[in-house]
Amino acid sequence: MRLDRARWVAASCFAFVAATLSIVPLLLWREEREDAIRASLDTRLVGQMEAVLHGEIVGVRVVDYLSWMVNTADGWTDPFTETDVEPPLFTWMREAGGEPDFREFSLDDGQTYRGFVRPQSEVQGYITIASATERDDDLAALQRRALLMGAGLLVASVVLGVVLARLATGSARRAPGDQQSFLADAAHEMRTPLAVILASSSQALARPRSSEEYVRSLSEIRSAAERASTGVNEMLDLVRFESGQMMPRIGPLRLDLLAEEVAASVRPDGVETVAEIIADPADPVVVAADMALLRQAIDNVVRNAARRSTRVELLAHVDGRDGVIDVVDDGPGFDPAVLPRVFERYQRGDRRGEAGIGLAIVKAIATAHGGSVAARNNDGAGATVSIRIPLART
Repeated sequence: MRLDRARWVAASCFAFVAATLSIVPLLLWREEREDAIRASLDTRLVGQMEAVLHGEIVGVRVVDYLSWMVNTADGWTDPFTETDVEPPLFTWMREAGGEPDFREFSLDDGQTYRGFVRPQSEVQGYITIASATERDDDLAALQRRALLMGAGLLVASVVLGVVLARLATGSARRAPGDQQSFLADAAHEMRTPLAVILASSSQALARPRSSEEYVRSLSEIRSAAERASTGVNEMLDLVRFESGQMMPRIGPLRLDLLAEEVAASVRPDGVETVAEIIADPADPVVVAADMALLRQAIDNVVRNAARRSTRVELLAHVDGRDGVIDVVDDGPGFDPAVLPRVFERYQRGDRRGEAGIGLAIVKAIATAHGGSVAARNNDGAGATVSIRIPLART
């Protein structure tokens, strides 16, 4: 409930800020356009007045415009053309006070005119007018357009605020579910080894036993404890990667030598592990990686393959701008139903898997290096897991 309230508060704050930041420029734009529309009519009136004055100089009456010569001292007006429009000519001339000025008036039918007063003296001058209908229509259209744009910006700000608030609170909303899932998976992984430990210890303590029986019980307990420890460590590693607490320390690394090292150190009973370099010996496979983390990733893949096969090959080579290590086994391969999801957490490739976290950690390590990981079943038998890491820059 609190999370929903926080989300709406965040959405409202974002919408308010975004709307303010976007509407202020809109208002400035509208004001600029209004000034331009008004200035256009005033420029036209000034042009009309220049034509009238020029006609007076050359002795030709310009009858294309509604214009008058006005004398307030003697109380007469001289119209340049016949018209029924009667602006307050004397009032305009007196209020102009001998300076050019713009004036407006409206008729009873709502028709608006704008006039330009050009005094020649304090009592006499010229007045020309023009209809302001087109200007007023343009201003009304601009007002409607600005309102629609403002409403659109407001709606867009609200929608974007809601979307961003959902994204921002999404991880917090998923956190309780992820936590419950983690605890459930941890309990599931711990249940089997703890049951083995409890059964073996109870059996050993039920009655006096020989040294060999005690050793066998302790071996079972140790094996179960090691499995529990491995599962816990893998879950903690995955949590660190997903939370960004574990970041790789990037440096040049010989991928071919690392493959040989892993092949030499991981030798389960009954499994042959070999490394092969598919590259020019004079041009080694050098990637930009954290040795400890990449070794953990390769080790996880090799041990996962060794559980279901008798031979595991590590093939290191260069492919484009990436160094690639292919881990090939001769086992039964992955279950086709789970192959597309084999790198997801707690997803086992088959029943021989353990916690189902090892390959998820491999993917997290590869992704942290800017690389990728893929799995496929071979045509004959077995499977191949490929880890791609960007090459180090030379």
